[in-house]
Amino acid sequence: MKSMKSREFIIRTDELEIEYDYSLSVNLLEEYLLEELEIPKEYIKSLDANEDQINIKLSQGRQYFNDDWYVNLQRVS
Repeated sequence: MKSMKSREFIIRTDELEIEYDYSLSVNLLEEYLLEELEIPKEYIKSLDANEDQINIKLSQGRQYFNDDWYVNLQRVS
């Protein structure tokens, strides 16, 4: 059976290492993802947030499935 790698992640806001408030802008959330989770900005296709979760979609093309940041993203989502 072939393993499918995900390009879409959902992170629960209560799992974040920052004090999350829905009034935070998407720019601040993106900064957190770039700095704390070290996700390269060029691979973030879209970023949506609500009170309970953050949805991150990664762009396709590069095989980054073994990169440290991708493994960390899988761990926290």
